[in-house]
Amino acid sequence: MARLVVLILTIRGCQGNVNPNCVSTASTNELYAPAWRANTRTAEEAAQVLERTVLARYPEWSLAQSQTLDIGEYRAFLVPSLFGKDIVEFLIKDESVNNRNWEGDREGPFVTYRSLAGSVKYIWPIQQPVSDFGAQKTRLQELRQQLGWQVIGCELIECYEY
Repeated sequence: MARLVVLILTIRGCQGNVNPNCVSTASTNELYAPAWRANTRTAEEAAQVLERTVLARYPEWSLAQSQTLDIGEYRAFLVPSLFGKDIVEFLIKDESVNNRNWEGDREGPFVTYRSLAGSVKYIWPIQQPVSDFGAQKTRLQELRQQLGWQVIGCELIECYEY
């Protein structure tokens, strides 16, 4: 039996015209969200903390994939939502900080993520996607606060709006 091997090098961005109920650190549009800095020493430790926190705090979430990669740790969770199951994925890298002498620069693993609605519903007949009213962004903000991890670049005004 053939086995599917998934090569993950980066978190993908969101395509607003395909799935507007999405938020990603790789998006280059209004669906962008800033990356985080974990308060652990390694990506492996950060992934363990993430898993423990998610499964303890959100028992309805399930771990869909856990993978150790050459570049870091990948975790994907299935999350019940208004329209079925959403997918929340994280890529955690042991990536050093560029020392810019800014207050927001912190040591620790670099955390990128994407939260994607597993299904999009449309209003007929105009084919307008139904909004999840920011559920993806809110979910990740709450999780980051539970973890105690920092938004990268918090010395900038944009972080206060996030």
